[in-house]
Amino acid sequence: MTVGNAITAGIIYALTELLGLSGSGHLAVVSKLFDLRITELHQLFRALLEFSVMLALLVVYRRDIAAMIRDTAGLTGFGKQARKQQRFPETRLLFMLAMATLPLLIMLPFRRGYLSLWNSQTFVGAMLLLNGGVLAVCERMLPGKKGLGKMSVPDALIIGICQAVAIIPGLSRLSVTVTCATAEGFQKGYTIRFGMLMAIPAMFGASILSLADAAMAGIDSQYLAVYFIGMGASLITGIITIYGFRRLVHRRGYGGLAYYSWVAGMLAIILALIF
Repeated sequence: MTVGNAITAGIIYALTELLGLSGSGHLAVVSKLFDLRITELHQLFRALLEFSVMLALLVVYRRDIAAMIRDTAGLTGFGKQARKQQRFPETRLLFMLAMATLPLLIMLPFRRGYLSLWNSQTFVGAMLLLNGGVLAVCERMLPGKKGLGKMSVPDALIIGICQAVAIIPGLSRLSVTVTCATAEGFQKGYTIRFGMLMAIPAMFGASILSLADAAMAGIDSQYLAVYFIGMGASLITGIITIYGFRRLVHRRGYGGLAYYSWVAGMLAIILALIF
């Protein structure tokens, strides 16, 4: 793996992961084209890319996270927050995020199985085509009027189940969860916010598991500098992409992303036949 490969992979992963286009699917295709063998030799690089996306989300949504911490501290009786208010909406958000994350635990026993799907570029291409369909459906649905106060535990669990299914390479967690939340009648801005926030624990868990895989497979120290350069490129790209995604969706919708996903899926399948 060269520095150029690492930067390219880092930019592509963060860009596609945070645009609802499946970073794992694109990374699988890039790995095949550049012969990076990320699932074997460069497992640590995969873990660092996942961690960089989580860091980008933490940077952009730092105020939301701080608000959840303040509200939770107030609820538990610590600080001035407890004396000033009786309602704690951000604690409710934190609870709903926890509920939405639970279904991911069900997928842990099947992790080796879905990771093996990385090796089938044809399958990844088919999932990218399906992901385009998900985005197209979301584009045609009218956003609802429900906000945080209207979200129930079943709502959060259903969104979480959709996220758990979307860990398959080629499907995007963000596109599937945003589409699900929109179908449940939530506001567009809230669906994006909730989808981005629930990706934080998901990406953290994914990076820890990938790090464990890297430790078992063995880490080659000669690539560490290259890995961190790629991680830096991914982090910067991720921060810019989150802001850009929110503006893009509010102004243009999901239609363009759907068309891109279809084109990427077809190209992935064609490349699988060539290489």
